[in-house]
Amino acid sequence: MDTRKVKFPKRVSEEEREEVLSYLEERFGIEKFHWRSYEILKGSLNYWLFPKNPYLELLANLQVQTVGLLFLRRVSKYLKPTSAFLQRFGYLANKNIVELTSEEIKILKEKQKIKKDLSLEPGYIILKKGDLILGCGLWVSGNIIAYLETKVLKNI
Repeated sequence: MDTRKVKFPKRVSEEEREEVLSYLEERFGIEKFHWRSYEILKGSLNYWLFPKNPYLELLANLQVQTVGLLFLRRVSKYLKPTSAFLQRFGYLANKNIVELTSEEIKILKEKQKIKKDLSLEPGYIILKKGDLILGCGLWVSGNIIAYLETKVLKNI
């Protein structure tokens, strides 16, 4: 277990908050109003959701292991949602959701990649099986690339 302590992440600027929320709305159709009761905090390349509360400034001096829910990572110039975030809030999405068959999930378990014909813009997608959101995938060049957690796939 990693027990390193890090500095409490900083609240993002209004401009950066707008960028993050616009991305979620444009890519996944998750409307901005859903995030009214959350702060968006940022470490170096990670974004965290944290419930709004009046004591945030007092917490800022703490050395912590983690804060809130890690929900986005900056990968190159793109924002990548975490699987934990999608499993918790993906039900709010109405775009870029890909339903997988049992056979496709089996192939993803083995090869982390499947070919699939989709009429989507390249980028991150939500992978699901029935009502169960499995996590995040990347749709690019006719392939879905995914590293799905073993514990999520165990009973599928």
